[in-house]
Amino acid sequence: MALRRASAFPGQPSGRLTPLASTPTNASSLVVELQPKMKPEQEPSEAAVVEDTGAVLAPITDQPSTSTPPPVHPGGPEQQPEAAAAQPSVAVPFETDGKKLWMAAIKPPMYSVGFVPVLVAAAAVFFVHGCLPWGRVGGLVTAAILVIAWLNLSNDGFDSLTGVDAAGAKPESVVNLLGGGAAGRAAVLLVAKAALLAGVLLLGRCLGAAPGGDPRPAALLAFSIVCGYVYQGPPFRLSYKGLGEPLCFAAFGPSATTAFYLALQPDGAAAAAAAASAAAGAGAAGAAAALAAGVPSVVGACALLVGATTTVILFCSHFHQIAGDIAAGKRSPLVRLGTERARRVLRAAAIATHAGALAAAAAGALPWPAAAATLLAAPAARAMVAFADENHTVPVRVAPLKRFAVKWHILFGLCLCGGLAAARALATGGV
Repeated sequence: MALRRASAFPGQPSGRLTPLASTPTNASSLVVELQPKMKPEQEPSEAAVVEDTGAVLAPITDQPSTSTPPPVHPGGPEQQPEAAAAQPSVAVPFETDGKKLWMAAIKPPMYSVGFVPVLVAAAAVFFVHGCLPWGRVGGLVTAAILVIAWLNLSNDGFDSLTGVDAAGAKPESVVNLLGGGAAGRAAVLLVAKAALLAGVLLLGRCLGAAPGGDPRPAALLAFSIVCGYVYQGPPFRLSYKGLGEPLCFAAFGPSATTAFYLALQPDGAAAAAAAASAAAGAGAAGAAAALAAGVPSVVGACALLVGATTTVILFCSHFHQIAGDIAAGKRSPLVRLGTERARRVLRAAAIATHAGALAAAAAGALPWPAAAATLLAAPAARAMVAFADENHTVPVRVAPLKRFAVKWHILFGLCLCGGLAAARALATGGV
């Protein structure tokens, strides 16, 4: 029987050897995300190390295996998801502390995906116009956080319908923390709808206070909310078809960031007039011209960068969930790619995002101080990629990868804001 040394947490090599099994463990077991950070000395004793070749370091046990065959794809064995062999289901120990589970369920860092687009848009307004309506910025940040709360809670509720978040698979699901079942799901969805209603009302108030009467911010934000629903909501569930990342990019990048810029500019009348004039064009070209009218190139560049870093967070959240996604029929990018190729995609995405900022500056779409400032977030990107490289084969250890992505996302956004403010100050000789 072959042996392999199990990899430990970074900087904490382990001397424990575990047997190399020739067949995967129970494929119906679901992998869970460990939000609370594990201490280095708490080496998971039951986590199997998963190789992309299909070999698994099985947990040490005196009991005979009771594994059941993996679910068969409707198209036959030859059409099984290729990642099924790359990362079979494994038994993963999970957190049982109630307070930590609630913090994991609430996911405070994830709300950065709501406020970063607002802050970057506000920085773009300051760069272009030299002023900033702070009251409207605060209102939009609050409204965005409420909408993200709806998105997170409704996703928990919808996932409980498919079984992908069963109690044993995701104890930090809000539905499971409330006791599970129809009653828990109904309560979560009710709170989610209340958060959405409050967020939409506040958005409406903020947009109504914006001078100029430009209708595009409302239309773009409505599009973003629709993307949030079809991502997981029935009957669409587009994330189960592997379309979550494109939806995420469009909703948080070109749509939301552009909408917040238009809502925060000091006078939208001229931009609205330009949009109405451009709308006279025929077909899709006219619609695209109407959406882009009066929107500076710096806003477009910022929107693409924000969309990229936000999408990386979603991509990283799949690394430890392959087995559960396969069991639930969810064709996430990690199910399609496997962790070996996915970690290379992650590296390429991080490099492309930073290179994109420099390319935008070279093209004149982004001021050089802003592009240079984003390089300050490069160490966070490097740490994220290194963590994925070292832990991608072990679901329980790669679970915190999303936190690395959130940190990079926040730092990149704040650096972009600081760089835009610095560019304005340099251009005017002071603020």
